Amino acid sequence: MITDRTESTGSETERLLRLLDAAILMSRRSRREIERKLGWSQGYLGSLLRGRIGLKVWHVFALSRELGIEPLSLFLTVAPPRDPSWILQQLGINPATPEPAPPVEEEGRRDLDRDELEEMMRALLRQELERFGLLEPSQVS
Repeated sequence: MITDRTESTGSETERLLRLLDAAILMSRRSRREIERKLGWSQGYLGSLLRGRIGLKVWHVFALSRELGIEPLSLFLTVAPPRDPSWILQQLGINPATPEPAPPVEEEGRRDLDRDELEEMMRALLRQELERFGLLEPSQVS
């Protein structure tokens, strides 16, 4: 059994509770209806969502099944793995290696020669100097 608790556990639990609460709202079902269906006492779900009752894994599984949500997706949403391909490897699936995207060719694009580039830089510099009040608009060289 893992007993090491990190600081992130609290925030992950809160995010999981928010996800479950949002899923309940989206289901358009009352908390009481869900409690009855799961065999829980009245107010249990509210206490769970407010953090008065500690959230257990079986709570997540019971609620997600009742709401038609994949439990694994909740856990992965709250705590995504650092390397997503790790999940595929753990499931015995070789992750596909992404093919590099081909370079995007822009139509009508051409390389600038040195003179054109210098002129663009001068115009930009003049514009910025005028904007900061360091060059009078009539001082064009």
